[in-house]
Amino acid sequence: MAYIFKRLTGRRYNNRPAGIVDIPFLGAKVGELDNWTLTRRGDIGPDAGLYDLRALFSFVSEALWHDGEYPKRITINLTPTKQYRLEQLPDQRTVLQGKSLLMESVRLVSIEK
Repeated sequence: MAYIFKRLTGRRYNNRPAGIVDIPFLGAKVGELDNWTLTRRGDIGPDAGLYDLRALFSFVSEALWHDGEYPKRITINLTPTKQYRLEQLPDQRTVLQGKSLLMESVRLVSIEK
């Protein structure tokens, strides 16, 4: 399958965050994304359909982020009406430095409304 876009970006729009990280089980917000960029890893082979996420939080609770007991849900806004959930493949690199986030090998999952 050939993909059209190599890079997708999102940013805060009309005071609406570019994305949200939460813990559904607790109903707790971990952080809000100010902007994000998804870069496609490849068209064929094991990287087909996978992206690397680089994002900047407007705020993030590092204590909740680093708490491995609760799974986090990451939702990005592609348009004002279209949201996607990000799922990361197991054993891939995730780095949070201050408010900057890098997640390798994520897949977009459409959220139906």
